[in-house]
Amino acid sequence: MMDNNDNPERSKSSLRVDQANVFYNYTIGFEAPYIDLVGTAKNLVKNGITRTVFFSDFKFLYTDTNEKLQLDWIQPKGRQWDSEWHVQFSPKVPEAAITDLSLAMEVSFHEERIEGPDVRQSAPYLRASLPPIVLESDDFTLPLFVSVKIFADGIAILSFQLDTTWDGIDENDFISNIVNLFQFYFKRIWTDSRIQRRDAEELIPNAFQDEMSIAGVDFRSRKTNRLVKKMRKESQETLNKALNEQGKLFDICNEEWILHEIVGSKNQNSWESTFELCRSQYTNAMLGLIVHTQDKRKLREGLSLIWQGRPSISLMRFSDQPTTKSELLSRFTPSLSKILMRSAEIENPTELPPDLRPFEDQCFHGNRALLLWTWLRPDDEPDNVWDDPNIRAKIMQNQARTEHIEYHNMCTVRACAWAKSPPSGDHLKEAYKTLAFTEDLIHHSSQAGEISDALAYLMEAFGTLKLVPSGKETARWYLDELRYRSDRSRNRMDRLITFVFGVVGASGLADFVIRPFLIAAWPGLSNISVPIIAFGIASLIVFFVGIIIWLFTKTGYEN
Repeated sequence: MMDNNDNPERSKSSLRVDQANVFYNYTIGFEAPYIDLVGTAKNLVKNGITRTVFFSDFKFLYTDTNEKLQLDWIQPKGRQWDSEWHVQFSPKVPEAAITDLSLAMEVSFHEERIEGPDVRQSAPYLRASLPPIVLESDDFTLPLFVSVKIFADGIAILSFQLDTTWDGIDENDFISNIVNLFQFYFKRIWTDSRIQRRDAEELIPNAFQDEMSIAGVDFRSRKTNRLVKKMRKESQETLNKALNEQGKLFDICNEEWILHEIVGSKNQNSWESTFELCRSQYTNAMLGLIVHTQDKRKLREGLSLIWQGRPSISLMRFSDQPTTKSELLSRFTPSLSKILMRSAEIENPTELPPDLRPFEDQCFHGNRALLLWTWLRPDDEPDNVWDDPNIRAKIMQNQARTEHIEYHNMCTVRACAWAKSPPSGDHLKEAYKTLAFTEDLIHHSSQAGEISDALAYLMEAFGTLKLVPSGKETARWYLDELRYRSDRSRNRMDRLITFVFGVVGASGLADFVIRPFLIAAWPGLSNISVPIIAFGIASLIVFFVGIIIWLFTKTGYEN
């Protein structure tokens, strides 16, 4: 994967990457439209999934040295358009928590510039750093840092960050092994045991259901049910045995992590040992810890979700890196186009999409497959990009832009899915509101026109905006159907109430008006026949009065 074969006859436009940063972002749309962020944060910390949870209003939860849950508040010193903020943490906050919070603050700093407090369209959120993963092959080991951003409206962004340095990796190898990392088969994948346990808690109770069917038709019986229970029990025992063993110690960025091989993969050569498995594990691990705002229940079995995966790549250093955009595009357009198409085999790449970054610091291109940031290199910048003290701020600026794009895109995608098949009336109303205001939300998504224009272009390139008209029409049809059913139910209730009040009115008319008249006019009538005759006459009077009112009302509507 990391072979570096120099070819002197290679075209001058060939790209050889020295340093790159990649965020493999997975945007998830949960079925729940309202998330209790505080309850979810408590679950994440108490279950050991994270050490610290940062909230968008600069509050944070963490565990102190005594493993007790603590709440604190960050008060950064600095104005919105200052080039830096100064933050003072309490001495009680552990060093590891400060590291996680610093990264969260870096992104939040740029978010304030993208949206600002007056035009903020995104929902409140929490951000948490999760245990890292390690992808291991025969020749190399790749550690990936993991974080999650969960919004109060049920959108989440799960990110796997990869920082790499080479001595000029060929563009074809870069595309095959880094851009398309999800297709690469690794020998071993190491993850945290708590993530694996949480994943198993979500999967094992419903495991092996698909195996007991043919072409989607179940053939269950007592015998098959016993077999399924046995298989689930054996799976749980295998999990417990594997995770109770001593894991492997990894030193990742001067911090020690004990990780376990994915259960069931040891000494196996035919399993699906791809990076996609990690996305599934982390998503399931979070699923049982997210709390719904309305009923405070955890989102468990039966919750549907939709997700989209798209890497955000920053090419920070590469051979013959230009200082101007014109030089970059004239020399490296075919290479950048191949990366955007995620294919190293194309001989005649298509034209590059428009550059969405108007400034002379980097190019920003994007399509449905990925987002690509290609940096320029001024003469005074160091060879090693990590020697630049502001490098982390530049990387997090790109990630903040990416999260902004992915969040708004998923809001619309999920609304279209709800409009097509609404889980409930509340979901339908939320979907229609989102779709009806899509253009307005995009227009006001940022206080920078450059960012709003980029969002509009990319949502069109993703194909999302094409779904809005049909989604809106479908939602309107369901709303009309919902209104029809509501009106029909209300009309039934109105008729019932009218009947009840008619009977009550007829009884009163018979008792106080007609009955005395009958007794006075025909004193020979029996005590049994008088009430019956009186009620019959009163009912006829009420009926004819109702008919007259209905005719006048109908005539008035027709006119």
